[in-house]
Amino acid sequence: MPVNFLTSVFFEGPQVIPYWEQIKEYGPTVIPIGVSLAALKYYFRGSTNTWERDMHGKVFIVTGGTSGLGQQIIYELGTRGAQLILLTRRTNDAWLAEYIEDMRDRCNNPLIFAEECDLASLYSVRKFATSWLDNTPPRRLDGVICCAAECIPRGKPRQITTDGVERQIGVNYLGHYQLLTLIAPSLRVQPPDRDVRVVIATCSSQNLGDVDEQDLLWDKKRYPSTQPWKVYGTSKLLLGLFAREFQSQLMTYERKDLTPCNVRVNLVNPGLLRSPSMRRTLSMGTVWGLILYLLMYPIWWLCLKSLNQGAQSFYFALFAPMLMKIDGGVSIQECKINTKVRKEYSDEELCKRVFEQTEKLIKELETRSAIERKKNTTKEEQEKEGKKKRDLAVKPTTTDELQSKLDVLRSSIGKELPLFPDESALKASGVTKSNVKKRGGSKKA
Repeated sequence: MPVNFLTSVFFEGPQVIPYWEQIKEYGPTVIPIGVSLAALKYYFRGSTNTWERDMHGKVFIVTGGTSGLGQQIIYELGTRGAQLILLTRRTNDAWLAEYIEDMRDRCNNPLIFAEECDLASLYSVRKFATSWLDNTPPRRLDGVICCAAECIPRGKPRQITTDGVERQIGVNYLGHYQLLTLIAPSLRVQPPDRDVRVVIATCSSQNLGDVDEQDLLWDKKRYPSTQPWKVYGTSKLLLGLFAREFQSQLMTYERKDLTPCNVRVNLVNPGLLRSPSMRRTLSMGTVWGLILYLLMYPIWWLCLKSLNQGAQSFYFALFAPMLMKIDGGVSIQECKINTKVRKEYSDEELCKRVFEQTEKLIKELETRSAIERKKNTTKEEQEKEGKKKRDLAVKPTTTDELQSKLDVLRSSIGKELPLFPDESALKASGVTKSNVKKRGGSKKA
């Protein structure tokens, strides 16, 4: 018993402690090292969110919710009763179906869903936004959490999206730009008593990025395969500039009920995490790099945050009430507002120019992609569409389909007929009223 043991130590001395001689010999060296490691671990874990908020019934759209930091946030909000819509590349995936079922069971929350929205395709994002807005009355939306990010390891060649844009820029910046600007009407029409929060994940690598207004999407410059973090940092920096301008536009929007703007857009830097993207970066996407990562895992465990520790600043951005009392567009790190940010964030004119230029670039990209999709329409699809137009059993929905069906009907008779033939036209085609009557009588008989 602990009491008996402590009594023995008190009356008989410390020599009754097991291995007391070894403790005396190695203790002065081991104990300070252990205390130092514990202090380092406590320091690197970061701050903890202390705010609470009732999330039951609130609706959030989440990108990047199937792995890493997004998965941790999904679990926390799902446990609190929030309704979550996960945006994924595809929905016809057995793994995704199993993941959603597993998350529902873990959170004891059936209101977790997945919808198709590939951030690497502007067309896919537009389709999702259109389906989301096509609802009367407007769907409830309490916030958007943007965690999705593409990080290309060092040494890998340049990769592009379906629209031909460098993949890190396309997914991290253009995809979220397209998503948030298209569903902005849904954000603006929420009731004035509902605090709507848009939380965008950023990264310290934005300090390595740069804004080139002549080549915003990194199309003309040579891709730095040995330093891909420059492109990644640029995508996060552009996303930060967009967040500032997007918040500014929301604040200047005049609601019909003349109430103040109830939408806040904030950036969150979770710090350095032991996430899948960090593992891929440190291992450089190679087997040997992964082995080295595993050998050095004690160092990563000590110096990098866990996913739950990294998510604390997101919880602060979603729960803290004081954030609705300021204008938004702020950067949050370690559960507090970070005032030491890039000077570009304070340049309102730069933010506006980048926003408008991106809007023009997206319009050009969508037009070009639409033309490519039209060209790449397969022969089978064309034949299927033609068969549908010629099928007389299918009701025509357009004038083109009606004309096609009339042409088929005329060709089956063998002679040209007007749309509304008179008796002479029927005789010329070999069809008479008596024949029609006979056919009608035979059918009756």
